[in-house]
Amino acid sequence: MLPQCSHITRKRGVYYYRRRLPRHPTREVTLSLRTRSFREAQWLAATLDREFRKVEKPEDIQRIAREYLKSKLEHDLEVRIASSHIGVYSRSKEPGRIVADDLEWIEGELLGARARLRERLYDHERHTIDGVMEYHAVPAEQRNALAHALYQADVEFWETVIERTKGNPYAEPPMLRSFEPVQSNGAAVPAITNGGPLFSAVLSSFLDYMSTYEEWRGQTLAQNKTTYAMFMQCCGDLPVTAYERKHCAVFYDLLRSLPKLYSKTAAWRDFSLAEIAARTKDEDRERLSMTTVKRHFAALGRFFAYLKQRGDYPGENPAYGFEFPDKRRDRDKRSMWEGEPLRKLFASPVWTGCSSEARRSRPGQHIIKDDKYWLPLLGLYHGNRLEEFAQLHRADVRQEDGIWFFDINDEGNKRVKNEQSKRRVPLHPELLRIGFLDYVKTVAPNENDRVFPLLRPGGPDNKRGFFFTKWWSKYRKDVDVYEKGLDYHSFRASVATKLAQANVSLEVRNELLGHEGKSTDERNYQKGFPLRLLAEAIGKVSWPEVQL
Repeated sequence: MLPQCSHITRKRGVYYYRRRLPRHPTREVTLSLRTRSFREAQWLAATLDREFRKVEKPEDIQRIAREYLKSKLEHDLEVRIASSHIGVYSRSKEPGRIVADDLEWIEGELLGARARLRERLYDHERHTIDGVMEYHAVPAEQRNALAHALYQADVEFWETVIERTKGNPYAEPPMLRSFEPVQSNGAAVPAITNGGPLFSAVLSSFLDYMSTYEEWRGQTLAQNKTTYAMFMQCCGDLPVTAYERKHCAVFYDLLRSLPKLYSKTAAWRDFSLAEIAARTKDEDRERLSMTTVKRHFAALGRFFAYLKQRGDYPGENPAYGFEFPDKRRDRDKRSMWEGEPLRKLFASPVWTGCSSEARRSRPGQHIIKDDKYWLPLLGLYHGNRLEEFAQLHRADVRQEDGIWFFDINDEGNKRVKNEQSKRRVPLHPELLRIGFLDYVKTVAPNENDRVFPLLRPGGPDNKRGFFFTKWWSKYRKDVDVYEKGLDYHSFRASVATKLAQANVSLEVRNELLGHEGKSTDERNYQKGFPLRLLAEAIGKVSWPEVQL
């Protein structure tokens, strides 16, 4: 029996060396070792192995990852074509649920892929990694580098599959795009050959740090990674010490020149950012908002701040000092629920009677008091963030001195936006009147029970309000109260306005809504307000338009 060695074969008693060509994986080379002795053949094969391993370079790892990603995407397309009237991944056959079920399945895979990449779990996909190593003759010392590249490819694969499932057949992962350093006018940014690590080399450790200590995850992490990819495309992947303020100025001008829908328009998918800006320069198109430009620069500034803290960037932060003017007044930047839209919303079937649990937007005889019924009402009368309500447990609905209140905290696996978000919010009298406490006692009899048990975590941040938000958008469209910018978060603006109109002090409003005050006194010395004072304030929020 021939001893096990994957690159040695025997024909008519003579040993041969056989191996696939790394750059041409469909072809192979076979060389006669001119010996009938296995021991001698083994030694000769080891010598040839070392020569083959010299072929693999760091850039070859990226090439292998791109080929791997392209293969997976091609297979996804084949399965899509073959899966008529059935879920591609969930295999769901339920009418109206196929896309939703597929997205739920895919998002679960994406979360797993991101976790493997973030935690560097290079042994979790051993079979796949070993198979790719063997196929491309990658040496053992490059195993972790290959695994990391393949894990990145897996993340981009599932992100692209989500876009395909949502109806964007031209979605393309960043790994397959060509990044070339160009200015917004199309001219190349001069490359500077200063010493030090490249932007891309530092970026991985920076993102790992932010994910671990600053809790960048999900949407925040994805958005900021996009910022850094765009910056490198605009200004080049230079040594970090080579970047100057003029590079950030080029990036600033490019962002201001891009159409708002630059990343979602199929006709532009093969063009660089600079080409898109140049081609649309004279067209009457809505451009990226200053809010979006500001977000990109906040991410860029945080990266250079990290470099400065480590002593890797000697000068002033080049991303700081730019202005992002917004012509709107602060009070006009967020819509609020009021008047006829508010009346029409709460006169719709969810609160007056719907056809069935699956047909909430159709009038009927059923009032189903679950998360879809209560969450909009809680937002309307308290102005909390959606996730603060969605993650509530029975133990978070408490009573003290006869006053029922929500204890907003980050205990267990709950999250809050920041420290000032942890607070006590008295239950509004209207919610008491219509039976919210009875609902809580029925659905969550034990302290660890969830107040809204039907909410499933989902989305890039694994939030319990994720699927509710999707339903909420669709429902408002179905009952004809949808208005861009008028969403669940608009309840916060509505409550803040009502409290101000009722002459509730700014300090108490900040406490109820979980806002940090701007003055030193508010931030450092005010340590909360009596529960009774807060209850009196929240009771001043009234909505004559809503009759339940």
